[in-house]
Amino acid sequence: MNSFTQALAELSSAQKSRRGVSLYSRFVNRPAGRMLAAAANTLRMTPNGVTAVSALVTGVGIAILVSGTPTPARAVTVTFLLMLGFALDSADGQLARLTGRGSAAGEWADHVVDSAKIVAIHAAVLVVAFRFLAVDPLWYLVPIGFQLVAIVTFVGGLLTELLTRSARSERPVDDKPSPIRSMVLLPADYGILAVSFVVLGWPDVFLVTYSLLFAANALIMLMLLVKWFRTLSSVR
Repeated sequence: MNSFTQALAELSSAQKSRRGVSLYSRFVNRPAGRMLAAAANTLRMTPNGVTAVSALVTGVGIAILVSGTPTPARAVTVTFLLMLGFALDSADGQLARLTGRGSAAGEWADHVVDSAKIVAIHAAVLVVAFRFLAVDPLWYLVPIGFQLVAIVTFVGGLLTELLTRSARSERPVDDKPSPIRSMVLLPADYGILAVSFVVLGWPDVFLVTYSLLFAANALIMLMLLVKWFRTLSSVR
């Protein structure tokens, strides 16, 4: 068995909990990240190195997004790079678990890159709308609002995880995923946002798609904030 195959087998049995994970992350992003983590292990990359590559790939995708008029070719290129960057974001944590080289600094770097990615992608949509799309200026509030919703959801979830970590470590974790929850969370998955850019070459379709995702994310954020507040209220 070669090192890639062996790493892939070990990673298959060393996955994070499936609970509260959308269908995209569960069936697309994590398996892709697993393949990339096995490849990175074969190349003797470090988890932090994979995080850096993830940031670079996502940054290139965003740079291409804002650098010219939206076309189908540009849309496909941007979508591929954003999806690859997201898969690499999954790969760094999987590589850390595989090699036992996880660290507080690595987790910090991963969250910093995630937060930068969230802010940058919606800022890029605002730039594209301003430079290249014929939209009512009122529509500029959509990417601004989407950016706010995305960062509040990200920080809210992160803080909830940190504040409940010790409490969760004292009781068994239910790993059984809820199919309904996995479907409901789909619009809030960064992977779905990345995929939505494939229709950027058809601006009217993209504007509607992006606006619908914003509305869905705003609703999901409100539901999650209520849930997280109730969860933290019971933590002692």
